[in-house]
Amino acid sequence: MKIDLNCAEKEPLIEIVNSRSKSNSSSEKQIYNSSSSTRNSRHHRILFISSIFALLLFVHIIIFSSVKNYNKREVFGWSKNKSRDISDYVFPNENTTIIEPSNLCRSPENIFLLIVVCSSAANFEARQTIRETWGNVSEFNYPMFQKLHGSHNSSYLQANNKHWKQYIEKSSSDNSSSQSNINLATFRVSVVFLLGISPTDMSDEQQYEINYENEVYGDIIQENFLDSYNNLTLKSILMLKWVTNNCADKVKYIMKSDDDTFINVPNLLHVLLGGTVPLYKSTLPYYDKTTIYVTKSKNRLSETKHLLLGYKFCNAKKISNTNSKWYVPNYLYSGDYYPDYLSGTAYLFTFDTALMLYNGSISVPLFHLEDVYLTAFVAEKVKIKRTHHPLFFYQYNTKDKCSMIGMISQHQISPAEMQELYNFVTNLTHIHCAVPQKNFMSMKLNLAQRKRCH
Repeated sequence: MKIDLNCAEKEPLIEIVNSRSKSNSSSEKQIYNSSSSTRNSRHHRILFISSIFALLLFVHIIIFSSVKNYNKREVFGWSKNKSRDISDYVFPNENTTIIEPSNLCRSPENIFLLIVVCSSAANFEARQTIRETWGNVSEFNYPMFQKLHGSHNSSYLQANNKHWKQYIEKSSSDNSSSQSNINLATFRVSVVFLLGISPTDMSDEQQYEINYENEVYGDIIQENFLDSYNNLTLKSILMLKWVTNNCADKVKYIMKSDDDTFINVPNLLHVLLGGTVPLYKSTLPYYDKTTIYVTKSKNRLSETKHLLLGYKFCNAKKISNTNSKWYVPNYLYSGDYYPDYLSGTAYLFTFDTALMLYNGSISVPLFHLEDVYLTAFVAEKVKIKRTHHPLFFYQYNTKDKCSMIGMISQHQISPAEMQELYNFVTNLTHIHCAVPQKNFMSMKLNLAQRKRCH
């Protein structure tokens, strides 16, 4: 039998080759799998980095877009293309008044102080509360000052106004020729409420109630404009328009306030008469290093023209946060800081100042923040100095009613709080408000910081 050696030899060779082939194939698979795993890992890493980069890019675009467009959100009611010419809204040569008091500024007697309370049409309760509390000026008048502070009469300056007699009620002028009797005088003070037109659907019914309210009290001035927060500048200019058109040579001082502001009328009258208010522990933080010397004559309010008095803000920065109530876009004001201005919660001025501010406003483009517009932009244009007084304040310390004994105004007070505060101030048997110790000036005081504010 012939054996094919070649064939016999080939079979092991084939096995060896196949074995080597399988080994090589396995190695290749391992190498491939390893390479594939590396590529997948690198691919995932690239995808991850790309995703992070895309996310960062997206966030950057959003932030950049927000910053770029931050000042592009328009103020409601005052779009970029809307006219800001005051004459287009207050109509200087037309009568725009819907309701007005029938007797105010029409009697022969001059008014010493006219308080104009800016009130929303719907705020019936706030107006009624004021009438029953500090707005009851026949009761809450200058004689109350002595009752409040008379026991501290060596701690403040007495009134020194030489012309006070022409502003008092006739019933209180009996033999009032001496300095002592000024303390018993009732001064002519009038309180009126300034309203616009309600923007609500209930405006017809509300208007009927306002008409009835004026019939009963006769203390409403209503102007023909849409009453809203962003229209408060129009409201104050219309106040100036009405006062300057109707009260020329009839009013000495005018105060603008809000219907959630408490006015200590006796303290205000004393300051307007040239006196100062005594210090109380509760009021020390409102004073600064200059105004705290209440027995120094330099802190008297002199009888001056062009007076514009209130709580003065200095170096106030424009707010660019679009969510803020006081947001201001660049198209309304491009500066970073406002000129010095007075808090709109309560500020006081003489009639000549009212005339200057009103006339000046006609040529100053409207700005929706009322206090900044009138007491900064317009006041600067007509060159009226803003004078700071520590007893005007834009908040209310609910935990310390004693502060209102020695203040002129405080703000953000509800009708219930106003009634409670008035009862506290006038209930003289329950006043236990402490005055500072005699050596308090040698102690470390927490006084108001008014840097760069003159």
